[in-house]
Amino acid sequence: MDQSLYEELGGKETVEKASHYLYVHILDDERINSYFENIDVDKQKRKMSAFLTYIFGGPSLYIGKDMRRAHKNAVEKGLSDEHVDAMMECVKKALSDLNVGKSLTTKVIDAIESHRDDVLDR
Repeated sequence: MDQSLYEELGGKETVEKASHYLYVHILDDERINSYFENIDVDKQKRKMSAFLTYIFGGPSLYIGKDMRRAHKNAVEKGLSDEHVDAMMECVKKALSDLNVGKSLTTKVIDAIESHRDDVLDR
């Protein structure tokens, strides 16, 4: 039986660490950090961990908003492909921080990228 992407990554611990590093990089990136002003970053990390667990095939009880609703306000404020590209760079940095190999990083990027159009409401 094939492993899920969640299992390949190392499960809950790795996904939670990746979410942590992701927000470290997002908050340091001037192209996108303004979209995260005045938010509870710890709560956001938990939401991201749950969402990633879900899309990576792990045992998630993700009950958050769908991507269109979750990003509606950001889209209204101008969220674009450029911003998603910057976030994806942050994802790659977070995975690098965790020494995730190139092949697995590609799988993660592909899984997240599959939600781009929903995030941008198109």
